[in-house]
Amino acid sequence: MAIRSERRRVCITVTFALVLAVPCLSQAAPADASVALPPASAVASGIVVAPLAEARHAPQVRGIATVLDPQPLLTLAARLQTVRAAFDAATAQARAAAEEAKRIGKLHRDGDNAALRDVQAAAAAASAARAQQVAAMADQTAARGSARAQWGAALASEAERGSRAFDALGNGSAALLAVALPSGSHSPGTHPLRIRNDDGATLVATLIGPSPRADPVVQGPTYFYRVDAAGLRIGQRLSVAVPLRTASDIGVIVPTTAVVWYAGQPWTYIETADGRFQRRPVAVAERTATGWFQSGGFRAGERVVVRGGELLLSQELLPPPGAKPAGDGDDD
Repeated sequence: MAIRSERRRVCITVTFALVLAVPCLSQAAPADASVALPPASAVASGIVVAPLAEARHAPQVRGIATVLDPQPLLTLAARLQTVRAAFDAATAQARAAAEEAKRIGKLHRDGDNAALRDVQAAAAAASAARAQQVAAMADQTAARGSARAQWGAALASEAERGSRAFDALGNGSAALLAVALPSGSHSPGTHPLRIRNDDGATLVATLIGPSPRADPVVQGPTYFYRVDAAGLRIGQRLSVAVPLRTASDIGVIVPTTAVVWYAGQPWTYIETADGRFQRRPVAVAERTATGWFQSGGFRAGERVVVRGGELLLSQELLPPPGAKPAGDGDDD
């Protein structure tokens, strides 16, 4: 009797160990996981397949978007427009004074009614106007340099032009974002960003240009974006997926409806022949609006199960016909 008990204990221990190992074995050898159903049974069970189409996908990184206070930028924009107007006025005054000095000088040389003192006075006025123009140019250069140092070339140029977009920033119907990327990231593409707000609303942000300042937390390259939406709070931080300006990868997109989860990992079934389905792992690093982009492991044109994957998984995990339950057997 002691020998029988020992044999039973060993069998139970080994069976328990195999049960625990099933998920690990499934992950280690997914290429052999397949299931076969008669085509008529597959149709009757509601299994639906669809071909995978070739897709291009730009690599993305997760960035942190911070809502900026627009007031310093609006103040700088007013300063830029003031010094530009002063330079334009000084330039026009210098041009007019130079033309007047030239006219009086010609009259004096031709012996007309223009005394030498008039020529000298016109020349002095032209020189003073030129000096005012140089001073106005220096003010404009300094203001432009300060603007570029704080806000970057693209945003500084827009501020100097007095774009209507700045009116929207001032009245709160638009917001300015600083989007920080991880260190070492490529520059972002020109694709608009879709940002989900705290209330669940989706906001669209357009790229303005690079920022000369780093985020105090992320310390990666930072870019300015504009959001044409109200309700964002100054200082608010949002997570956002940023497409990068690199060559797009070519692959396929496995639809969300085609993914089943087993042993803590996502899988999908590919119909390799009529009524025969193979389970393959799905990489979830690149999420899209309709599924997960796959740069390898799948080919365009392969037929993926978009409905009924759970049924195939349950069918695959059934024990083989005639198999005895674990622990069954003769105890003698």
